[in-house]
Parts: sequence; structure tokens; C-alpha cells
Amino acid sequence: MKKILSFIVLACICNVFFAQESNSINTFYVNVFINHNKDIRIESNLVETDDIGNEVKNIVYNHSFKVDEKVVYRIYTDKDVDLGYIMDTEQKMIEAYSYNVKRERYLLETEKTNIDGSNWFEKLDRFEIKPVGRG
Repeated sequence: MKKILSFIVLACICNVFFAQESNSINTFYVNVFINHNKDIRIESNLVETDDIGNEVKNIVYNHSFKVDEKVVYRIYTDKDVDLGYIMDTEQKMIEAYSYNVKRERYLLETEKTNIDGSNWFEKLDRFEIKPVGRG
């Protein structure tokens, strides 16, 4: 009887654990592009540095979230942009929305690969890109 009871308890614990794990797979991405001239696009919108927080808030707060959905800020930037500028941009995004957030950085050669403009995200499909920093 004790074996059956302990098996049921263990099964319930595993079920709860795996159910929580499967829910946390839900992810909402906010894509940011910084070109070699330090022009910032959040999704397809060109924004000024001071407007980063407002743009992120508009995007995130207008999204209908699922339970335990994560927000991932994917920052695609030219390899020649200073790390400090990238970190300042990330900080403004995190100040706008910081609950259950991750960030990923991708370094690109934007001039060489001709990635820029409002359709920059579509142009990325031609390349194999891997993140260089996560947090």
C-alpha cells in the first residue's frame, strides 16, 4: 500500500513539474536592430533613443500573454557598434518591461550583408545567425 501511495505522489509531483516546464516554453520575441550608424529599429519601426522604452511598452503591453510566457529581447547589431551603446539600448528596454525577460545578442556585418531598412528582419532569413550573448 505504501509503495502504491508513494508511486501516486511521485507521479503527481512529476506531472506538475513537467506541466510547468511545458508552459514556460511559450516565448514572445521583441526584435531590435542597430545598424552601423546606430539607427535603432524595434521590429520595423525606426525609433529615437529616447523613445525605446515607449516603443517596447507599446509592443509588449498590446500582446496577449499566455501563462508563464517569456519575453525575449533579440538584439541584432552591427559588429562595429560599441558594447556600451548596445547595453544602453538593452537597459532602456528592460526599464520599459522587465518581468520574465531574457535577452539575446547577435552581431552582424550589416554593411557587407546589406541588412537595413524596415524589412531588415526578412533579410536575416538568408543567413545562419547564432546568438553571442544571452542573459
